[in-house]
Amino acid sequence: MKVFYWVADYSGCGYYRCLLPGSELAKRGHDVMADGRVVPDEAKNGECDVIVGQRVCTEGASHTWQKLARTARGTKLVFETDDDLLSVDPSNKAAHRFYDEDMRRRYVANMAVADLVTTTTEALAERCAEINPNVVVLPNQVPAWLLEHERPVANDLVTIGWRGGASHARDFGELARPLRQFLQHPDFRDRAELHCMGADYTPRVASNHGRTRWTGWHEAVGDFLRAVDFDLAVIPLRPSPFNDCKSDLALLEMSALGIPAVVSGYHGSPYRVLKGYADPVAHLASRASDWTDHLRYLVDNDEAREQLGKQAREWAAGRTIEGNAWRWEEAYRS
Repeated sequence: MKVFYWVADYSGCGYYRCLLPGSELAKRGHDVMADGRVVPDEAKNGECDVIVGQRVCTEGASHTWQKLARTARGTKLVFETDDDLLSVDPSNKAAHRFYDEDMRRRYVANMAVADLVTTTTEALAERCAEINPNVVVLPNQVPAWLLEHERPVANDLVTIGWRGGASHARDFGELARPLRQFLQHPDFRDRAELHCMGADYTPRVASNHGRTRWTGWHEAVGDFLRAVDFDLAVIPLRPSPFNDCKSDLALLEMSALGIPAVVSGYHGSPYRVLKGYADPVAHLASRASDWTDHLRYLVDNDEAREQLGKQAREWAAGRTIEGNAWRWEEAYRS
């Protein structure tokens, strides 16, 4: 197959949804191209078997996409989206402003004319199917090298880690108070720390005694993953229609690195939906006291952290792009 990925960004979304599967398809002998700006002439002229458009919704890109839908005979148009962009929470101010009424209208129109929609979860697929019934779920995968990577050790403290962007302000609020109380407790203030990677939420848990540090974004996803030094991860999500459609990527990354996690377990959480196989690899927190209880247990028990991390890595071994690229091949050929 000749596949062109029209990438919306080169951060996590573009990496996991386009560049990573595209690189693996290329290793399997497919002719793969990617660009974040323009569609090359050979794609416009029908010389590609598949054009994958990642959440196409800007005005200029939409004009091109709609023209391709009318003229690109013999080329399959695949609309790729990994978030419910029709339900962006107003608290995520930058994204909410960007995905205004016109942007959402074009997002729907472009999804509607695609030959196929690919996405990350069953919950999101159900919402997409209301616009286009031809939807395939391609769960996020990670590169296999993560399973062998030995994460760095920063110090002799138990490092509680959080990773993510500025859009998670309200999500972090689910955790901030119990984590602040935990970090400043006399039993743990000299034994544990919070390390934020990406957005800096350390001021939300700052106290006279609690230990925190922050590392900003890395240029490449691989560089970020190699720098993760967490002993255990916290992955809070606030209940919302947007979060109900999110994938388990944060847990998957940490699991592949052998890092045990405490995750939000509210009804509808992507981690509660995974109940049955996520249970052995993560602790579910539904109340503020759950976060404290799980943190106490994992910080106090080195063996428990090691065992949970081992189980997490064993689970993640089934979620590598090397072992699952056939899903993309099958979807594009169907």
